[in-house]
Amino acid sequence: MTGEIGYLEPGDPFRDWLCGVVGDDCPVRVYRIEPASHVVCRYEFDGAGTSVIGKFFGAPTGAKTRYDAAKALANECRRLRDAAALVRVPRVLAAEERFGSVLVTECVPGPTLREVLAAETSPYGALTGVARLLRRLHDGTRTTWHRERDFAYFHAVLDQNRLSARERERFNRLLGAWWHSPQFCRDTGCMVHGDATPGNYLRDGEICAIDFEGGRDHAHPLRDPGILAAEMKASPGNSARAEDWIGHLLWHYSRDEEEFRQNCAVFPFFMALGHLRIARLPWREAEREWLVSEAEVCLSAIPR
Repeated sequence: MTGEIGYLEPGDPFRDWLCGVVGDDCPVRVYRIEPASHVVCRYEFDGAGTSVIGKFFGAPTGAKTRYDAAKALANECRRLRDAAALVRVPRVLAAEERFGSVLVTECVPGPTLREVLAAETSPYGALTGVARLLRRLHDGTRTTWHRERDFAYFHAVLDQNRLSARERERFNRLLGAWWHSPQFCRDTGCMVHGDATPGNYLRDGEICAIDFEGGRDHAHPLRDPGILAAEMKASPGNSARAEDWIGHLLWHYSRDEEEFRQNCAVFPFFMALGHLRIARLPWREAEREWLVSEAEVCLSAIPR
C-alpha cells in the first residue's frame, strides 16, 4: 500500500542530497510504502518523471528494533550487488549513513506477486518466474549447507511465538526427529533471499526480487520456496487455491521429476518455518492458533 505524504522542500539536506543522486533539481513528491519493516518511501521527481525508493535502516517499524543500522545497510547493498549478477534486482543508486542509514535504489514498476495472486485467476506465469529466479540465485551462489544455522533460526522463531511449555516440547521433539532424518542431510547450501514473501517479488515483464536485508549464506535452498509457500497458504482468501500454486512453484523450481520428489520430502520443514514466521506477527494474532497448528502439521511430515 502506498500513500502520498507530501513534498521535500528545497533547502532540506536530504532532499538536496537526493537530487544530487538523481541528477535533477525538480520538485520531489513523497509516498510512504507500507507495510514494511522499516520506513520505506518512494520519491517521485515531477520534472524528470522518474522515481526512486529510499529504505531507512535507522527507522525500523517492525518488532526488531535493536540492531546495527549501518551494518544492515552495508549487508543489503552487498547482497543486492551479488544477486544482480544472477537475477533481476533493483539497481543500487546510493547509500548514506547520515540520513538514517538510507539505501536508495531504482523504483521497479509493476505489481507485486501478492497483487498478482489477489487479482488473477491464473497467476502461474508469475509463479514460474519466481521459481526460476530463486533457482538461478541458489545455483549461482552454491556453498556448503550449515544445517545448525537453519535449525538455530527455527528455534529463534519458535522463541518469538511464546508457545506453552507443552507446545514447545512437541516442536522440540519434531525438530529432533528432522535433525536425525537421513533424508534431511545434504552438503550443498546457497545464499537465500531470506524474506521470500509475495510482496518482495515484482512482475515487470520479468520477475524482480527486492528487499535482501534477510539474505543469508550457507542456507538450505528450499528455505525460500518453503517460506513463500506458507505465505501463499496463509494469505486471506487464498488458502484453497494455494495448494495448486505451491505445487506449481515447487515443480518449476525442481530440475526434474526425481528432484521434485526429493524436494517434496523436505519441503514441509521450511513451510512450517514460514507459518511460524507469520504467527509471530502482532497483526496476525487472530490467526495465530491456526498458523501454529499448520506449522505442527507440516513438521510432522518427517522424511523416512
